[in-house]
Amino acid sequence: MQAVFIVGEQRSGSNLLRLMLSQAGVAAPHPPHILKRMLPLEKSYGNLQADGNWSQLVEDVCRLVDRNPVTWTEVHPLDRDEVARACRERSTVAIFGAIMDIYAQARGGTAWACKSMQYSQYVDSIEHYFTRPLYLYLYRDVRDVTLSFSRAVVGEKHPYFIAQRWARLQRAAHRVRQLVGPERLFPICYEELISNPEPLLRSMCTFLGIDFEPRMMEFHRSSDAKSASGSSQLWENVGRPLMSNNARKFLRGLTEDQIRICESVAGAEMDLLGYDRVHVPTGSEDIYSVDVVRSFEEENERLKKEKRAMMDAEDAARRQHQVSVLTERVQYLEGMSPAQLVELLQYMEEEHLAEGCVFVEKGTVEDCMYFIVEGSVAVMDGDTVEATLESGVCVGEVGMVSSLPRTRTLRAASNLRLLRLTNVQMQQMMSQSPALACKLLWQISGQLASRFSSVVR
Repeated sequence: MQAVFIVGEQRSGSNLLRLMLSQAGVAAPHPPHILKRMLPLEKSYGNLQADGNWSQLVEDVCRLVDRNPVTWTEVHPLDRDEVARACRERSTVAIFGAIMDIYAQARGGTAWACKSMQYSQYVDSIEHYFTRPLYLYLYRDVRDVTLSFSRAVVGEKHPYFIAQRWARLQRAAHRVRQLVGPERLFPICYEELISNPEPLLRSMCTFLGIDFEPRMMEFHRSSDAKSASGSSQLWENVGRPLMSNNARKFLRGLTEDQIRICESVAGAEMDLLGYDRVHVPTGSEDIYSVDVVRSFEEENERLKKEKRAMMDAEDAARRQHQVSVLTERVQYLEGMSPAQLVELLQYMEEEHLAEGCVFVEKGTVEDCMYFIVEGSVAVMDGDTVEATLESGVCVGEVGMVSSLPRTRTLRAASNLRLLRLTNVQMQQMMSQSPALACKLLWQISGQLASRFSSVVR
């Protein structure tokens, strides 16, 4: 299958483009953002050559797709065995490629496109696995992107942070172009796409090696468009005809101060893409102090909270159901946000043990602790089972912190899933994410206090 990646920033017409591609026979589903969400967690699954770890990663990625807010009806639910067989190596990228191939085959296509946009940040992994992948670089005026994000129920809300990310992603897309050359990256200006679509679409089809289809401009009549537009407030426009005047709305929708922030933060990238400046000439960009940026952060968080409260309840539930795949292994850790749980997983490694397997021997000195994800653990002194621990608790924390010999043997009382955290990983967390480490240590302290109080009684 020919792999096509749409790169750039969101709120730039990527849903419009993917629906146009679908009308030309390219399988372009609504993305579950597999690489963005799962690649950072890949190490937490441990050695993928171990069948249990590999199967769990396949399972979790497939669940992420099965729970997508816009259902992939042609392959729902995904056949886990089929996905695993289609992988040429044991990696997240391979699972992603297998799933996209399976979807494209179900749609009768010979190529697929993914519009996750931020895949420019994973270009090394993409280039390693796929054979001559193609890239469509879709870009839009940062000021209109800022206006769009400010009204959307997701994403950043303050112009400073929207423009900062927009600029970073444009630079990433340009690095992709430098890496693969113009023969594998095709630039698409959003403003040109909506104002004069046919010549641009014909050139794009030539680049992709597919036939241009006039119905590409009738994308809004497709079942895919109707499904997406009815799934979220974010995609309502894809159910309507092409909006040829949907540009430079920032002149009415943003204040002068907001435009100045955009042009100061992302001016260099605007210049590179040919966008004219309105208020900030080149070389006259405003510089923002630490205190000013801190005030921007406070305002950004306030605005995001307001927008989240406005999200359609059903849409919010679908999104939460999908994202919970990332945190279900440690969701029993109370007081941590989903983002913190995802970050925590990056310091851990998963292990799968068969019933009867001993993973801690009394008297040994080890530098790790374990979180029980699924199954039960027998706490033993010799041949005597003193207690049975179920999922949702940690074990071995005293030995990890103190480096003292283990006082009990731990054996899998059933098939077992564990997350292992070493002393070295804990030290890394304390150095890199002290607030996260503090929260985890607080959780561990609570469990220790509970056990101690039961012993005292």
